[in-house]
Amino acid sequence: MSLSLVTACEFGDTNVDPAVPTDVAMSALLPSAETAVSWAIGGEIVRISGLLTQQFEGINAQQEDNYRYLIRDADTDGVWQRMYYNSLNTVNVLIEKAEVQDAPHYKGVAQVLMATGIGTFTDAFGDIPYSNAFQADEGNFTPTYDTQEQLYSTTLPNLLDEAIANLSAAQSTGGSPGGDDLIFNGDLSAWITAAESLKVRYTFQAAKQNPAAYATALGMIPNAIASNAGDFEMLFGNGANETNPQFQFSQSRAGNIKMGNYFTNAFTDDDTRKELLLDGTLFEEGEGDSPSFYANSNSPVVLMSFVEVKFIEAEAELMQTASDPVAAKAALDEAVSASFGKITGANTPAAYQADLDARWAAATTQNEWLEIIINEKYIGCYSQSILAWNDYRRTGFPNLTVVPGGTNAFNANGEIPRRLPYPQEERLLNLENLPIKTPNLQQRFWWDE
Repeated sequence: MSLSLVTACEFGDTNVDPAVPTDVAMSALLPSAETAVSWAIGGEIVRISGLLTQQFEGINAQQEDNYRYLIRDADTDGVWQRMYYNSLNTVNVLIEKAEVQDAPHYKGVAQVLMATGIGTFTDAFGDIPYSNAFQADEGNFTPTYDTQEQLYSTTLPNLLDEAIANLSAAQSTGGSPGGDDLIFNGDLSAWITAAESLKVRYTFQAAKQNPAAYATALGMIPNAIASNAGDFEMLFGNGANETNPQFQFSQSRAGNIKMGNYFTNAFTDDDTRKELLLDGTLFEEGEGDSPSFYANSNSPVVLMSFVEVKFIEAEAELMQTASDPVAAKAALDEAVSASFGKITGANTPAAYQADLDARWAAATTQNEWLEIIINEKYIGCYSQSILAWNDYRRTGFPNLTVVPGGTNAFNANGEIPRRLPYPQEERLLNLENLPIKTPNLQQRFWWDE
């Protein structure tokens, strides 16, 4: 398989990828779209989330600045281009071609990919372009921004419901994904489950705005991913153009980043995941010599996992109006077990489980139990999208200490940033529609208020 990526270009100038002409077959567009979305999320999104939650430490160049909360608008030009220009434009072309060719199965897959990208980006930036983001061929080079509330309340659930309906269609005259589907190899039921799982995530994520979301999300979980084998993830390869984005970064930008001390110290001595999650190639002083589970050349980029579903269940059981700490602990145990199973291939070590049981028994308040859940998720969902940063902004856990020297013109209070700044290219080329004219990393968006 080929996972070669398109070179980034300016989003403001080229909303439609000229490398993706509309006459390309859907079977060629699909693997390109899957790869590009996975690359954007598994590369810069994972890295910025890890830097801001101290899973990584930047020690040189832009990574050092970002770690110390100096994130300039120019710093987000690349990820913006890669998500919109390289990724979602291709997804949108696939959706349009599937409509014309009466191929609801292809359209459903593309809609799940669109929801994955848009959901991740609104969690990073807040309001973002969507409704008219892909109209450059109609002369619209300055898209307006959909509000995050609109995206969460209407756009994402509608996209995913439509995707489920399309994937469930009895016929797809224009064709159905097969070997061209690098994620599920044409398994439409797996795509439906991925869509159902994303619905759980985005329902749950809005609980600060709507506390009833916890109970609603719990009701959706029976339709979500039910084992590690069903994870929504992209497997990369060992060829020159096929390798995992974290692996490529470790090869091309060695010396810019290392594993964070807070994350390293979060592991107990009986945690058998430690040596498989701490990336030896990122250590400043050569404390390891091999990439980790998520940073080998052929490592997966996880878009949503069974582990995440079980952690959502644990938190939702605890935080819903009818709080149930017993059910929360049961789901937490399953989440931790699934994490050990995914990373090590074995069950939770007895000593680790005993320690977890003791910590849970010693806790007496909802907030103390919540801290245990989020601390476990901090390790269990390491390197999975933007989850650690989302969790910190929602709950205040893990209990991170701010990095010294984090006060700057973009981050006046020196605290851990709540959002990414809109790209410099958007400020230069689409200022009229930009929701925040001057970068402000502490201005909270809708679900974080």
